[in-house]
Amino acid sequence: MAVYFILEENDADWRMKIGRSRNPQGRGRALQTGNSRPLKLVGWIDDGSDAVTEARLHAKYAWANVNRGSEVAAREWFYLQPADILADLAHAGRFGFVAKNADAFEIVGYDRDAVPEYVGVWDWADLEIDECCPFCGCFCGMHFQDASWMYHCVNCDALTDFEGGGNLP
Repeated sequence: MAVYFILEENDADWRMKIGRSRNPQGRGRALQTGNSRPLKLVGWIDDGSDAVTEARLHAKYAWANVNRGSEVAAREWFYLQPADILADLAHAGRFGFVAKNADAFEIVGYDRDAVPEYVGVWDWADLEIDECCPFCGCFCGMHFQDASWMYHCVNCDALTDFEGGGNLP
């Protein structure tokens, strides 16, 4: 199971649910059914010790707990923004993932040297390819291989030169 972070966006406040699921993407859809506010999966940690990781994160963010009385589920909701949990995802390394944009390779502009600038992996932060794989969202990053002159993700095994977007294996 993985420990997931699901964001409930609202103009007045931001709430983050930290919970566990075998399918973090599906969990977000299931939670949306009973919630009028839009929910987005922000990321997840799949390190094989989900109960310990979840308990550690709940303790770390106890100061931000929504604490809606005695509801069991309310204990998993915190007043947090995506930037607050980014360090936790990065610290998890190859076990940490961000929910990536639909098209991380969409060109949004060009820098002064005419190098394309892409949408990027995450909606809430600028992550570089050496930090986070744009294909699977893993915090293992893309590693340059001198032999092939291409970038490689150790998690999803993507291999690309980033010319014209990405190339999955």
